Amino acid sequence: MADIFDKCVRFLRESRIVDGEDRATAEDVLYRRSPLNNIGPWMEVDGRRVLQFSTNDYLGLASHFKLRRAATKIVFQNGVGAPMGSRALTGNIDLHMKLQKQVADFKMTEDSLVFCNGAMAMMGTIAALASARDLLIMDRYAHASLVCGARISGARIRFFRHNDMESLEAILLEAPASQAKMVVVDGVYSMHGDLAPLPEICDLCEKHGARLLVDDAHGTGVFGEHGRGVAEYFGVEDRIDLHLGTFSKAVGTIGGFVAADAAVINFLKFSAPTILFTKAMPGCVAAATVESLKLISRGKGRRKKLWRNAHALQNGLREIGYRIGNTQSPITPIEGDGTNALYLGKALFEKYHVWASAVLYPAVPIGTSILRVIPTARHTLGDIRYFLKSLESLKQEKWQVVESASSSAA
Repeated sequence: MADIFDKCVRFLRESRIVDGEDRATAEDVLYRRSPLNNIGPWMEVDGRRVLQFSTNDYLGLASHFKLRRAATKIVFQNGVGAPMGSRALTGNIDLHMKLQKQVADFKMTEDSLVFCNGAMAMMGTIAALASARDLLIMDRYAHASLVCGARISGARIRFFRHNDMESLEAILLEAPASQAKMVVVDGVYSMHGDLAPLPEICDLCEKHGARLLVDDAHGTGVFGEHGRGVAEYFGVEDRIDLHLGTFSKAVGTIGGFVAADAAVINFLKFSAPTILFTKAMPGCVAAATVESLKLISRGKGRRKKLWRNAHALQNGLREIGYRIGNTQSPITPIEGDGTNALYLGKALFEKYHVWASAVLYPAVPIGTSILRVIPTARHTLGDIRYFLKSLESLKQEKWQVVESASSSAA
């Protein structure tokens, strides 16, 4: 008799991700215990001082005293989880309204809606807006939460080659003019750090009558003169129909949002399953997020330092011979083959006390791996030099082994 758990047993002996000899290393590296205080560049792990490049706290706001003060005040007055209930029942509070007005102003749209987390914003928005009669055209590397929302919606899904405008237009040309369609892309692609070519995508959407959804989770707070994201950076904010994002990256809290025309937001309030059927964002989180968005709006100094650090890190990696692909953002993918990144991450941690996250399939194509490194505004140039020196030492050690083996063979 078939058992739905059969796949769990098969995974242990025939996984496409890691084979038997790599599994222990994968579990050790991918799911190692992190300290609660893992926000800043330096943290303590098992009594050791560790330098880390693995959080999404781009601007260093997660531990800012204004955020902590705002959240703590709410917790002391009302508890950690208040309000208790979904937004449609007992969970709708003034802080949510204030935050939504702030997000809409920040993204320069008529209105916005906030969710408990970014994945809920992505899934709920797409699931509510698309139906079986519609066509969703998605970048091949679109975030998993966007793909999940598309599948929940029941709409027809077509994928175009990553950032390939000819591939996108070919699908748009094949679609009947009578079929409602929406193009779905990330602003910044979270594993490889490259940007969606939004001006060209806007042109194609306008030409073929498609709506455009942009998930700018990693761009919000990071790109643009005012930190409004990749759309601001490209000058196309008013050409995008749906601005989505998360508060768990540069904003430094947790939650997600969609910003759009008021009619769309009103529809989502009554239709998005991830608003209707889950608990509302806690008031302490909403209060901290309000403070963070204020800081981002006037945070040019933090963004300048972030980009200084990103350029120093990426230029240094290229100089010492590491491949980092075509990143256009602070996300820095040190490329490897197979499970190489696992062992590089393990060696960095054990020998040099550096925490850098290894990434395997399905986050990256099968047969590849990356060490995903993210500098923040709180890192110093000294931190970056230490990281580069550690990687350079590992590279030299590897070459010494290769040369030694070659000499022995000769």
